[in-house]
Amino acid sequence: MKGFELIFMAPRSRRHHGKPALDTVAELARDQGIERSTRRVDAEGTGMSGHTHSAHFFEQADEPEELMFVLDGGQADTLIRSVDEHAVPVFCVRRAIEYWHFGEE
Repeated sequence: MKGFELIFMAPRSRRHHGKPALDTVAELARDQGIERSTRRVDAEGTGMSGHTHSAHFFEQADEPEELMFVLDGGQADTLIRSVDEHAVPVFCVRRAIEYWHFGEE
């Protein structure tokens, strides 16, 4: 199947109306019926400002995270538009991909 991989990225400390920014993205996705995602925690990342975000022994709040979805074109467009309309402060990558489902769920 053909579709898109959407990866939203933000440090864990980034908030949108008091909630972690990626939690807001996940909530917007669920509101659209998108249930499947993968959340990854990264060791380190450098943002647009040049600031390095990383997990420290005493402080985990600045740890960079990614929230990834595999969606068809319409779902991807709708989710991107919703995140933009809600002005959620995240970075997003959209890649065209091919994907398969194996076995039974």
